Amino acid sequence: MKRRMGKVWMAILLCVVMLGSLCACGKPKQKDNVKTTEETTQEQELAKKDETKDNMIPNGTFDDGVGKWNTYTNGGSGTLSVNKDKQLEIHISSLGSVEHAVQAYLDGFALDTGCKYQFSFDIASSADRVMEWRIQMNGGDYHAYVSDKVSVNEEMQHVENTFEMTEGSDPAPRLCLNLGKFEESPGDLGEHSIYVDNFELYLADDSNKIEDVAEVETKDVNLNQIGYQPDDEKKAVLRGDELSDSFTVVKADTGETVYEGNVTEQKSNTASGEETAVADFSSLKEAGKYKIITDKNGESFPFTIGENVYQGLLEDSLKMLFLQRCGVELTKEAAGDFAHPVCHTGEATIYGTKKKKEVSGGWHDAGDYGRYVVSGAKAVADLLLTYEKAPNKFDDSLGITESGNGVPDILDEARYELDWLLKMQDEASGGVYHKVTCANFPETVMPEKETEELIIAPVSNAATGDFAAVMAMAARVYETQDKEFAKTCLAAAKKAVHYLNAHMDDSGFKNPEDIVTGEYPDDNAVDEQFWALAELFKTTEDKDIHKQLKKLKVLSASGGFGWQAVGYYGVWAYLTADGQDENFAGEVRNRFTYGLDEVLKAAKEDSYAVGVGEYTWGSNLTVLSSAMMLQMAETIMPEKADKALAKEQLHYLLGKNTNSYCFVTGYGSLSPKQPHHRPSQVLEQPMKGMVIGGPDSNLEDPYAKATMQGVAPAKCYVDNVQSFSCNEVTIYWNSPMVYVLSEYIGQ
Repeated sequence: MKRRMGKVWMAILLCVVMLGSLCACGKPKQKDNVKTTEETTQEQELAKKDETKDNMIPNGTFDDGVGKWNTYTNGGSGTLSVNKDKQLEIHISSLGSVEHAVQAYLDGFALDTGCKYQFSFDIASSADRVMEWRIQMNGGDYHAYVSDKVSVNEEMQHVENTFEMTEGSDPAPRLCLNLGKFEESPGDLGEHSIYVDNFELYLADDSNKIEDVAEVETKDVNLNQIGYQPDDEKKAVLRGDELSDSFTVVKADTGETVYEGNVTEQKSNTASGEETAVADFSSLKEAGKYKIITDKNGESFPFTIGENVYQGLLEDSLKMLFLQRCGVELTKEAAGDFAHPVCHTGEATIYGTKKKKEVSGGWHDAGDYGRYVVSGAKAVADLLLTYEKAPNKFDDSLGITESGNGVPDILDEARYELDWLLKMQDEASGGVYHKVTCANFPETVMPEKETEELIIAPVSNAATGDFAAVMAMAARVYETQDKEFAKTCLAAAKKAVHYLNAHMDDSGFKNPEDIVTGEYPDDNAVDEQFWALAELFKTTEDKDIHKQLKKLKVLSASGGFGWQAVGYYGVWAYLTADGQDENFAGEVRNRFTYGLDEVLKAAKEDSYAVGVGEYTWGSNLTVLSSAMMLQMAETIMPEKADKALAKEQLHYLLGKNTNSYCFVTGYGSLSPKQPHHRPSQVLEQPMKGMVIGGPDSNLEDPYAKATMQGVAPAKCYVDNVQSFSCNEVTIYWNSPMVYVLSEYIGQ
């Protein structure tokens, strides 16, 4: 029978609790077992819940089924259902090896600083054991605001706790039940079930609530916070209910006026939901540090005009990849605070077999320590394209391990990933394994602390096609640097293409059931095949490869410069290759035109001149892809090229956006301080030079959902470690930044 607790029952149970019975005491403001009369009176008062207040736990009685409860596993396994008594049943088939190996959780409530809360629920278990309940931060180090361990058995018991939120307000905490392996429990519990019911969380006292104070200073005059080169078009965007008619540019240190102008292009901007106007100061070319002042919209962050404003940013954007290296020690001399011992060097198990394979090396992909072929290949491709475009803009003094060896450091860095990619090819078939990770994401630790078993995920067409493409690229790029390595890459590319051609009917990659790390799913490998064949043709001019390439339907090769849609890499490869077929080249050029027109349309309609149609996860990659496309148009489609618009994409990323953020850590007046990136989280400082994901109007994490409902798409960004869909970083967001910036170095 379900237990419905009224106020009388609550008071009785609290008295029992105060005598040392079933109540779990929380860590914040935790009290001794012996309580004073004053403490007892306070808890009795808190127990008298105002019946007008709502339970903050939705569907706490499970009358409406499982609802928004879900499971997380980290080596264990468990499922959720609602039984005939309308209790949530968590059936545990494997405990795993850690306390959170099986976890039932719920999101969708908030905690405010200074408020007191009363939390309770009922629990029983078919096996005698220990469990832990937690209300915790849902990100960062996932620490508990309040928690306790409880011994449970077949008898339904009531657990209750009164706690005060002593930390900063959290709009998106998580309620967790940790049901994995505990030292206090017997060895092998076997399959069993936990039964929970009647979850309640009430605001008991808000008299000491501390209102949030906005800590982030945004601006109503936004521009590139790093700065401009003298001959750039220089346009700031003003926004507000009232817009100034004029603006003044002053020296940042003295306030001396150096330029005055009128505001133009007043209009409504749909993506950001605001009224905007433009302050054009392009004719100001004198080197210096400045800011813009207006009478109604305040002033801008300071910015610089100078020839070399992007050199340091380019170097840090590239060095971020070095700092993501796996399988090697990063020394203090080379990596500074982000130095760490060697990591992830053990042999990995090929999924579904007992076979082991040595796959050390490569780059940690993102905020986690997984290594993924599709994203790694995309990142390598960007570096190789950059070097092909601008070989004289990169030297041998970046400060990485190989600096001083006579090879440009950009090629050394690409080579580090290429060496790992070669290890991911199956020697027998030529297919390429999709990724190597542990079964679950690691805790918030440095890379050498992730010591769980490494697992190699199955071969995928997407990985094989991307691998073939970048190996074909490497074969021509390294021809003058290392002929033997170039031969190795070319042979690997051909072998991968052979596998891909024979397996195009295979389904796309999906995570195996017991692996929960990044999936990078892709059901369409035609674009990967197109890219691979185009690069192989460009490198070899092989007529048979050319024939095979021309048989592909170009429109099926989805466009883009991402990890999933890679068709435009193939377009660029073919349109810059020797020996093109004129008719086929026309089809390929039309494919590029279609994408370019979309970018031009979006950018010219937007007040911030950014080529983003929709703000989705990794929208800043969309911006960088737009910049790449606009830069490439100068070579393959000069009649549609727009150099100024290409650079506007960079200006957006560096601060000329509605969020007032420079989206590269460590740069500008306002940049992300809480990236979803484990080394940065452990060291409590952001690694410098990381491009973060940016606005995501789909609100794809609990923190985003809790804080940005109804917000205009372009404004759906928050600098918080809990918002992984807005604030994570990846190698393949940094790599296109290297490509884009290289255009503006040495000019």
